[in-house]
Amino acid sequence: MRCVLRLPAQVWRPAERHLLASSSERMAYLLARASRWTDPWGRRTTDLLVRQALLIPDEVLHVQSPVRAEVDPGFTQQVLRACYETGMSLVDVHTHPFGGGPVWFSGHDEQNMRLTHAEFAASMPDAPPIAAASLVLGPGGLAGAWSPHPRELAPLDACVLLDDTLSEVPLCTP
Repeated sequence: MRCVLRLPAQVWRPAERHLLASSSERMAYLLARASRWTDPWGRRTTDLLVRQALLIPDEVLHVQSPVRAEVDPGFTQQVLRACYETGMSLVDVHTHPFGGGPVWFSGHDEQNMRLTHAEFAASMPDAPPIAAASLVLGPGGLAGAWSPHPRELAPLDACVLLDDTLSEVPLCTP
């Protein structure tokens, strides 16, 4: 199964600026509408169209350093409730502000994604379709992963920036 994340430029660009404006890790939650379809070659695709970016204020981070950030659980609980009530999927974004080369998830990030993506899937209703995904953003690029099944991680297949001209955002690979 494939997964494509579509980011409207008017939502992504301000979020990207906010996230990269600090030498400490920062976070955001992207709320997305999920759809599933099969392309002409028979490949199943989950499409995540981002509708809103929730920038997590630094004061809501219990821990914030150049290599770690932890969100207040109460803030995250409110976001999860909104996802449940509106049928939205959740894409969490955090930064790796260090280094200028390609970015990828740390071992801690991957372990956390397996747990939080599975918890998200278990707490959401069966319809409409939902999905959990994660992005890591750094000065050297963007990387993405999603969970096609609980506790399973796979790289995002594409990240498309939607503006006057469609352009694919190059994703870093492990």
